[in-house]
Amino acid sequence: MLWLSNLVAYSVQLAVLVGASAVMIAAVRVKTPRACLRFWQCIFAASVMWPGYQLWMNLDSSGERLAGGVLWSVAAIAGMQAGAAPSDTGWVAIVMTLIAAGAMIRLAWLAAGLVKLRAIRANSQRADDLEPLSGPLARELGVSADIRFSSAVTCPATIGFRRPIVLLPHDVRDLSPAIQRAVLTHELIHVRRRDWLWALLEELWCAALWFHPAARALASRLSLARETVVDEATIAHTRDRRAYAAALLEFSTARPRLLGATALIRRRHLEQRIAVIAQEVPMTRHRLAIRMAVAASIVVATAFATAAYVPLSATLQAQTSQVYKPGSGTTLPRVIREVKPHYTPEAMQAKIQGSLLMSVVVLATGDVGDVSVTQSLDAEHGLDQQAVEAVRQWTFDPGMRKGEPVAVEVVIEMTFTLKK
Repeated sequence: MLWLSNLVAYSVQLAVLVGASAVMIAAVRVKTPRACLRFWQCIFAASVMWPGYQLWMNLDSSGERLAGGVLWSVAAIAGMQAGAAPSDTGWVAIVMTLIAAGAMIRLAWLAAGLVKLRAIRANSQRADDLEPLSGPLARELGVSADIRFSSAVTCPATIGFRRPIVLLPHDVRDLSPAIQRAVLTHELIHVRRRDWLWALLEELWCAALWFHPAARALASRLSLARETVVDEATIAHTRDRRAYAAALLEFSTARPRLLGATALIRRRHLEQRIAVIAQEVPMTRHRLAIRMAVAASIVVATAFATAAYVPLSATLQAQTSQVYKPGSGTTLPRVIREVKPHYTPEAMQAKIQGSLLMSVVVLATGDVGDVSVTQSLDAEHGLDQQAVEAVRQWTFDPGMRKGEPVAVEVVIEMTFTLKK
């Protein structure tokens, strides 16, 4: 239940963060490519680091771990007819298994895409007839890349980090020199910026959060912002806005992009990118700074408000070493649901009766964490293990410290008695 609670809380926070960011960037009407990219990169970084930040902020700064302890005795009587109650946590395991399986499938799909790119690269041909154009361009931009033709691509794309390759469809040969120059400049700027690596990292993040639409929406926003920055740089280098727009339109009907490649154009981004290209009046730095500051302030305030109402800190704190003992400002947890242990046939035949003691950590969620037997009754015939399995199914109102739920270590005494 602990991991599912974490995941639900984080999912809500991510949805609100991405939604608020999209609303604010539209409200302040900022379309400057570099400003938009920096904004979405900050949102992405915040999305990745937000859980860890909440954990760090909610740790007890004193690092205090209380000494001593209070023996909390709870008698659990198990008769010969007593049986183990069924666990109600099975559905949690099913949900977590499905989420993990989905992530593994998406990662496998991404790996298959990278393998496919490797095969495409092996079967491609060097674009020697474009060397008079691509060679000087690469030197002007200060990059080195292998320019190749491939019948497996319908849109120009860049792949690779250490040895980048620009893949071009054979149709590029039929384009005018101005459009060819625009296409090559665009892809070589991607190489210079190492955009393929960032796109791959975003795909990995989306694979882990495959079930969350906000993750894919954030990745799409990042991709669009990155492409508009490259659009701006390409036009600045070629000084031919019309030829570049023609290059985008030329490949706007290409089939879906190759997985793991930065393509020249994605159909759903065409309208926004053409609009940015047509925009010729830049916003002043002062005005831009004010608008971005307003957007960032409201997004940050929204994120903190969401974290307060849907906290991740309590669940994460339960996984840390901050486990308290009752007393000195820490209240005792209260049992909500108790499960009786099962008396094993072997123990009944041996007529084993008596009590055992267990050290139990009651998490801040009310679930049971670590359980260890501190005074054994019967390790040979299974009563110790039955007691541990039973107490793991208990639920509590968690202990409190300074008004917040915390993990508390208690000692539970469980008694086994044979009925006559």
